[in-house]
Amino acid sequence: MPKIKVFLLFFLLSSIIYSQSKFEISVHIGYSNPLLEAHGEKLIIDSTETIYIDGKRLLVSDNLGTKNGYGVQSFLKYNFTPKGHFKGLFSLGYNIVYGTYSGKTRDDPYEAGVRIQTFSAGLGAEINPMGHKSSVYPSLFGLFRLNLIGGETYYQAGLDFLKVTPRFGYSAGFNVNFKLSKMIGLYTGYTYSFDNPIGRQTEETYEADPHVIPFRDEASQTNGLSNDRRIAYWSIQIGMNFFFK
Repeated sequence: MPKIKVFLLFFLLSSIIYSQSKFEISVHIGYSNPLLEAHGEKLIIDSTETIYIDGKRLLVSDNLGTKNGYGVQSFLKYNFTPKGHFKGLFSLGYNIVYGTYSGKTRDDPYEAGVRIQTFSAGLGAEINPMGHKSSVYPSLFGLFRLNLIGGETYYQAGLDFLKVTPRFGYSAGFNVNFKLSKMIGLYTGYTYSFDNPIGRQTEETYEADPHVIPFRDEASQTNGLSNDRRIAYWSIQIGMNFFFK
């Protein structure tokens, strides 16, 4: 008899927790502004179609020469509290920061540039101080991310390609959410992302293909970098929330 009571109590508690839990999917697009060594303003191409960023090739440039960007992020959320005050997050995303430059080499005009791309997967949490039952509510979030970073310089077609390299980083920010119905909402907000604070490498070696270059982001006395190259950016975003039982 006691075993039956314990089983019934466990079943009742499980049913209550399950009935109060919700899954949520969020998707947003955003504009990204590069910071730190990701940002740069000087890029030229010479008559041999070699691109220089601040006077150095992408392999050893002091910055990465990007000026703008955009990204797409998706989140699977699980509500640990009935009113959505605390949520676990799993994210998948893509971000690109780039710089496009126009100029002349001798008498020939050109348009050349550089792109740095990040594919990411992350785990984190979201806090909703007011819950998500109100029609308008704020939220704060943070994520620890695995980032696959690559890129290229280009002129008409790709010139030098950064070898895709894993790094660990984080992103954090806030949103203002607008609930339109029990199932759908909108949100807008701000995010700060730092893609390579953990796992930076000196990468002293070269690839067999001369157009594929290692991603050096930690300076050493022999690898040509005068300082670490940190990939960071802020973003403003707009997106949609979808709520599920």
